Amino acid sequence: MGYAGLSLGVLLVSALLTLGWPRRSGGSGSPFLRLLGALLGMGLALLGAGLLVTGQSPPLALALALLGPGLALLAALGGDRLWMGRFPIAGGVLVSAGLGFAGALALGLPAALGPLLLAAIFGAQVGWLGRDPEVRARLQALSVRLEPWMVLLALAVLVRIPVPLWPQGFPLLGLIQMVLLTLAALEWGWRRIGPRILLLAATAFGLGLGLEVMGSQTGFPFGSYSYAGAPPPLLWGVPLVVPLGWFALVFSAHLLANGRPWYTGLLVLAWDAGLEALMTTKGYWAWHDPHPLWYGAPLSNYLAWFGVGSLFSLLFSWLAPGLGQGGMAWAYRLEALFLPAGLLLFGLWPAAVVCALGMNLLAWPWKWRVRRGPQMAT
Repeated sequence: MGYAGLSLGVLLVSALLTLGWPRRSGGSGSPFLRLLGALLGMGLALLGAGLLVTGQSPPLALALALLGPGLALLAALGGDRLWMGRFPIAGGVLVSAGLGFAGALALGLPAALGPLLLAAIFGAQVGWLGRDPEVRARLQALSVRLEPWMVLLALAVLVRIPVPLWPQGFPLLGLIQMVLLTLAALEWGWRRIGPRILLLAATAFGLGLGLEVMGSQTGFPFGSYSYAGAPPPLLWGVPLVVPLGWFALVFSAHLLANGRPWYTGLLVLAWDAGLEALMTTKGYWAWHDPHPLWYGAPLSNYLAWFGVGSLFSLLFSWLAPGLGQGGMAWAYRLEALFLPAGLLLFGLWPAAVVCALGMNLLAWPWKWRVRRGPQMAT
């Protein structure tokens, strides 16, 4: 990657620098600008993770991986208050800063300039936002509305960050992430339907575990596969993270689908398109089917994921009708962003593209869907 990677990093940093230019007339309040800044920040983090995986430019890679999420958070909080609102000037700053730094690298400028520039941008944004009364008001409002499930969901996102720094810890970090998602779903559900959320969790966990035990031993309904060599902890030969996922992510997909079983099935199917590549690569399960369709898995596997996801959605609706499109739906949306990114880091490009398109096309255009039943904001 070399200079080209560093130049790309600086181009992204410059975009954030442009987002971080102080406004003279106050913020626009545009959610789009805040989302744009957050995505750029996570793009920096992803670039840093990629550099770490390939061993390129460790100082800059570490700075990007650590400060990128922080910049994303700052942009999500007050990107509209930082944006200068002049796109032609913004483009000029972006291009000139990127090309200028690339030229400086070619002349032998120390590579430490990249981390220093990134840290300076982060510090400047903290200072600007800290003095902004609108941002302080947003923080105060957020502290009032903040619920424990939101904190757990945020922690589930943050626990992904150390994966490029500690690839051997992927099984442990993956389990911690799924436990946090499960706890977030339980806490969210307890506030809205009380103890019934425990019944939903037990049903999904128990049925999911039973299907995995049967599937790995008989080949029905998914196909011929095994968990031999899967990382612990195991439950009856099945990695604990698997039945936890059958509850946490399918429950989130059910909320995102507003209780529509067929839509939940599609969301779960799109999720599995990425899981098959990632989990087989990391040794969680191995396929032995003679007629593979995608990363070793046969057609029956994807039909079964659609069917099981739809069945779980029916059960959730029966046990807890009228949940609506609640805030825990964001767990699936975040997975739709981070799972493809993880696939890219491991070099699984076809799976990353298919997973990103499938999950995000289904997860994000929610404004165009026909909604039924009561709606819940959180």
